Amino acid sequence: MVSVRLRLTLLYSVFFFALIWTLSFGLYLWMSQSFGEGYITHVQQRHQTNSLTFPFDEGRITTVTIAGAVALDELRDILLILNGLLLIIIPPISWWLTSKTLGPMLRVHEQQRQFVSDASHEMRTPLSILSGEMEVALNKNRTAREYKKVIKSSKEEIDRLAKLVQNLLFLAQTDFVNQPLKLQPVDITDLLQTIINDLNPKIKKRKIKFKFEPPERTLNVSGYASMLSMLFNNLLDNAIKYSPEKGSIDVKIIPGRTQVAVRIEDKGAGIAPADQEKIFRRFYRVDLSRSKTKGFGLGLAIAKSIVDRHRGRIMVSSHPGQGSTFAVYLPKNSQN
Repeated sequence: MVSVRLRLTLLYSVFFFALIWTLSFGLYLWMSQSFGEGYITHVQQRHQTNSLTFPFDEGRITTVTIAGAVALDELRDILLILNGLLLIIIPPISWWLTSKTLGPMLRVHEQQRQFVSDASHEMRTPLSILSGEMEVALNKNRTAREYKKVIKSSKEEIDRLAKLVQNLLFLAQTDFVNQPLKLQPVDITDLLQTIINDLNPKIKKRKIKFKFEPPERTLNVSGYASMLSMLFNNLLDNAIKYSPEKGSIDVKIIPGRTQVAVRIEDKGAGIAPADQEKIFRRFYRVDLSRSKTKGFGLGLAIAKSIVDRHRGRIMVSSHPGQGSTFAVYLPKNSQN
């Protein structure tokens, strides 16, 4: 990348030098024709054709010629000094312009490199577990119950891998497909109720007290239903996973003038202030108690990506040991 930056800096410098030197040379030629020998020749030709509008005076012409020569000398000196200074100034300016030009591309390249590195690392873990369990299972005879246990564990790791690949494909699509979404009216109450019903077995298994407060009337947001379903499924699934058994989760829909807010509050482990700025990064997982839950650290990154594509906002408020509240703000549909 350094060599690319140097080559681009050289191209910028050559372009600016060529432009400035051409302008300087053109200005000097024009001035020499206006005040130098070209001016005298022009006056003499007009004198011979009797087209002068003022009396011909050799003394006056000489004075103008001398003044023009002095002006040309000063102009030449100024142009030489200016071009000399530009020899020093233009390369740093070209280097700065190169950084501005290549900066976004370098950041994208670094993000792609980091993304591939993180994805490879995350895939390696379940694959290693699968390989290890299969190798152990094949080394000696086992009971049907033991084989069933190995198969069940392998199935869980395969499901995790499938989910990882699905999430990676979604993020790749949102990164490289910049076409605007075809937003439609989405009944946010029905959407959330459907997701809650799907997650109900997990809620019951952990004996969580779940409270959902829908609005009194139908409330539509402008969105893409499948993406919004993924968004709230990730947020609610996180709230369930990180809540203690017999904990509580409150979900509330709050209508606004131009936006609709969906607030999801849990009483889980909470998130430290230092982590709250990073939780929407890809593959980022907080430490301590929240990291005990298996995951790839992509759920909130996907949620943030979906919210951004809907021109909304997602915010988190949390204190360690007191739970977390995620608030999603989506544009209100005009059909409300």
